[in-house]
Parts: sequence; structure tokens; C-alpha cells
Amino acid sequence: MKILALSDGSKWGHKAAMHAMSLAKKYGAGEVEVVLFSVLDKDEIRSSAFYMCSNSGMCYAISDHEKKMYEDQKASITADFEDISRQMCCEGVKCSSKTVDGNRLLETEKELKSGNYSLILMGAYGKRSNHSVGSFYADIAKITDIPILLIN
Repeated sequence: MKILALSDGSKWGHKAAMHAMSLAKKYGAGEVEVVLFSVLDKDEIRSSAFYMCSNSGMCYAISDHEKKMYEDQKASITADFEDISRQMCCEGVKCSSKTVDGNRLLETEKELKSGNYSLILMGAYGKRSNHSVGSFYADIAKITDIPILLIN
């Protein structure tokens, strides 16, 4: 069995990864592989930076905001994945992680097609509070027949 745990670096993505570890332990840690997966979507980061600079009146520094947001998000996801990977290793769960740049939906679809996954886990919410529960879930559900488990 192979589980894809999607994360955007939020506490909800972290919960999804920890739930993947629980499932792996329940179904035989040596028999289950967990892949932690995240996409750094520069268009989404650019939109967030623009929103931030519009509200602060500091649009002259938008490229600086964008770069800092990208670096912060990448560092947050990397640290989270390293922590989760250590925990899974201690529990005997086979785990790997992958972070890519690109369009969130397209890159996730590529990973789903190449990974032979049995289950997708994702948080019910993400870092962007302006999205409702399951907004990315709806996008994923349209492109795959793999069962999806939303973690709240």
C-alpha cells in the first residue's frame, strides 16, 4: 500500500501526515509506504504577496515580499517533512518526501499518475484562510479515482 500525504505546510497538512503514519502502523509499517508531497505554487505565492502589499501600501517591495514568502514556505515545509520523516522512521514506517515548484493541481496530478497510490490524505483546511473546507479536495476528486481522506 502506498499513501500520498499532501501538505502545504499548515497544521492541517501536518495532521494529515501524522494520520498517514497511524494508518501505516495499523496496516503494517513495513508494508505501507508514505510519501509526503507538497507543491510550491509561485502563482499562488505571487497573489498572496500582491494582496499583502496592497493592504500595507508597500507594493514597491512586492518582489521582496514574494521572495520572502516563497523562502519561508519552503523552509516551513522542509522542516515539517524532516520532523515527520524522523518520527516515521522511529516507528518503522517507510517514508519519503517530495517538494516541487509549479501549479499545485497539475503537479499533484503528475504525482498521482506516477506513484501507484492507494490512498490520498490531506488536511481539510490549508494555510489560505480564504478557501473553504475541501476546496482543493474538489479539484483533486475530479482528476483521480484514488480514495481521498480529509483530515480535520
